[in-house]
Amino acid sequence: MSEFVPDFHHFQNFWIEQQKTAKHMDRDAAWAHIEGFIKAHNTCGFATGYGDYIRCTPIEYTYMDGCFWFVSEGGSKFIGLEKNRNVGMAIFEYYGNPKDSHGLQIMGKAEFYSNTSDEFKKLLAFKGIPYDVLKAAAVEVAVVRVVPYRFEMYDTDFVKQGYDVRQIVDKEI
Repeated sequence: MSEFVPDFHHFQNFWIEQQKTAKHMDRDAAWAHIEGFIKAHNTCGFATGYGDYIRCTPIEYTYMDGCFWFVSEGGSKFIGLEKNRNVGMAIFEYYGNPKDSHGLQIMGKAEFYSNTSDEFKKLLAFKGIPYDVLKAAAVEVAVVRVVPYRFEMYDTDFVKQGYDVRQIVDKEI
């Protein structure tokens, strides 16, 4: 039995075609909903990769100044980040019912900061963690900031408001 090969072009364009006739929210209203969702959560799937290599890591984030911040002791996600600064993120809730579904996909660009940088100190202050506590730690951490440029929210609450289930907000980077 041979492997089924789907019509990739058809499936790749499904949401593109759907969005042509979708009822879109006002950009500011969509953004307010999306940002509220981001702030109501603190964990995402963080996808990195290049070539044939791909990694998706569940990780805690801090949302500060319109960007996502990650503090990590390391891991395989850095294999992709070394060669490709483009990342994908997914924030979502438990899926139990197709009429009550909430998820957000984010595309962004990763930047790196030293664990002695002013940016890192600002992040720690935002989180209420004294810098001296981490400075004394025996483990060096990587500080990653993701500057997001595309947010794609799939949320059945939009339908209840008379809009399409999927709303997209692009930001300049």
